[in-house]
Amino acid sequence: MNGRLITTRACACLMLALLAAGFYGCAVGPNYKRPKVGSPAAFRDDNAATNNSFADLDWWQVYRDDTLQALVREALTNNYDLRIAVTRVEQSRAVAMQARSQFVPNVNYNGVLSRGRNDLFGSTFPNNGAVVNSASASLNAAWELDFWGRIRRLNESARAQFLASEEARRGVRLNLLSEVANDYFRLLELDHELEIV
Repeated sequence: MNGRLITTRACACLMLALLAAGFYGCAVGPNYKRPKVGSPAAFRDDNAATNNSFADLDWWQVYRDDTLQALVREALTNNYDLRIAVTRVEQSRAVAMQARSQFVPNVNYNGVLSRGRNDLFGSTFPNNGAVVNSASASLNAAWELDFWGRIRRLNESARAQFLASEEARRGVRLNLLSEVANDYFRLLELDHELEIV
């Protein structure tokens, strides 16, 4: 009897250890904390009155040349890399919305109408050949509780991907604008050198 009690206690301890290891394995990780970035209080050529940076100005305010503005508009309209970047932003926005939708309950509904002989609620049922009308409806709701943060981490990851794709799109756009402007000014410079020669 005493040996059986020891075996039962050993099994219980083993089960508790396995259960604790299972819960430990479910840990998703610590919450993300943005690292601190030390930035100076004022920058060189900082306009404290308006707090506007030269980089924040729109390209058509910086370059007032009509030919350059037409070239930039054409480049923005017809550039495939920019179209791909915009498409990736839309895809990552859709993935972020899908990840966010897991926070709300999932609701499903279903309905069946049937009329016939030997038929009741869509399945066969012997009723001596009488015509039977039947209708049924169902409504289901399901919601996953986020105990270990799986949905929260998926949402954070999808949002970070969306923000990264948005910044990549801005980088592609900025690179395109700078290349068009640089090539245009190089062409103007070569035209002026040709006039001088």
